[in-house]
Amino acid sequence: MTSERLANGVPSKHGFSRRAFGGLTLATLAGAQMTGGPAAAAAAEIELKMQFASPDGTPWNDMDRRYAKQIEAITNGRAKVTFFPPNSVSPFKDWLQSTGAGLLDIGFVWHPVLPGKFPQMELFTLPGLSKNQTLASIVYWRLRDQFPEMGKLFTDQDNVVDLATYIAMGSHLHSRSPIRTLGDFKGKVFAAQDSAGVGALEKLGASASVMVGPDAYLALQRGAVDGVLCAWGWVNNFKLNEVTTYHTLLNLNPGSYTTVMNKDTFAMLTPEEQQHLLDLNTTYFFYNTTDGAAAAMASIPPENVFTLSAADGDALGSQLQSFRDEWVQKADAAGMPGRKILDEAVRLMKLYDQN
Repeated sequence: MTSERLANGVPSKHGFSRRAFGGLTLATLAGAQMTGGPAAAAAAEIELKMQFASPDGTPWNDMDRRYAKQIEAITNGRAKVTFFPPNSVSPFKDWLQSTGAGLLDIGFVWHPVLPGKFPQMELFTLPGLSKNQTLASIVYWRLRDQFPEMGKLFTDQDNVVDLATYIAMGSHLHSRSPIRTLGDFKGKVFAAQDSAGVGALEKLGASASVMVGPDAYLALQRGAVDGVLCAWGWVNNFKLNEVTTYHTLLNLNPGSYTTVMNKDTFAMLTPEEQQHLLDLNTTYFFYNTTDGAAAAMASIPPENVFTLSAADGDALGSQLQSFRDEWVQKADAAGMPGRKILDEAVRLMKLYDQN
């Protein structure tokens, strides 16, 4: 596959669209047909626009840079990733739309900010299902092989290609005042990283709303909420330790995310490059969250970290059990065999946890 264009910007006989041209910069037209020589290898033909999720020095930022280098290596230098600061091109919640439109060539889609769009991924938000992000991600990949509907996350209108989908860490409560028991939740107002977290908090007698990291920081800073239910990675990357003091370990409703590429951009890669990108399943994506969790917890006094009692833990599980039946109904309505998928997810989680 080549990426030639005529001088006036009209697609060549190879048929690339104006959208593709808008999403990519052909830095060296003469190098479009790669010869393998030193001169051709030295200049990148394709500029890939990518926006950082978090500032320099954070694990997410390091992961983005590593991923960019891997893409450049896979394309043998044909592609060069150009980074933009967080939120400079697109707000966090609009990354899917911005990538599909070609404002970005590679985007990060945090599924919870688009409630109802990804019923497949809501499976992993079910309380008590996911032990940890690594195990849960592997189970998702297995389910996607067994139930193809689980992998059909994006529509033609989204105009993106799913490069890699992962389950994130479970959520814990990070608060301004101590939350030691289930009774302490009642009457409080919390932010949550997703709608599943909102549902869980409301079951416990609290009021809650979905907020992404920067919004949760401002709400905590202004005293508009008592805490935020989110993963440790958010605490580190969005500096939520600055506005919270206490932490209650719950491991609820992990979010999920997909790294996507603009579909027209993807078409400009060779079939071999495309397949290599699709086959990556880069396990180092887990590093950013686990390293972020370690960094977030490093300076917290042990006495400010709480674990629910065994009785409260059992009560929590009982109160949240109904979410499983609700997911089955939602999956059935979307044309998926909900009960079969849930049962297989439970089986695989146990299998991988034991082996």
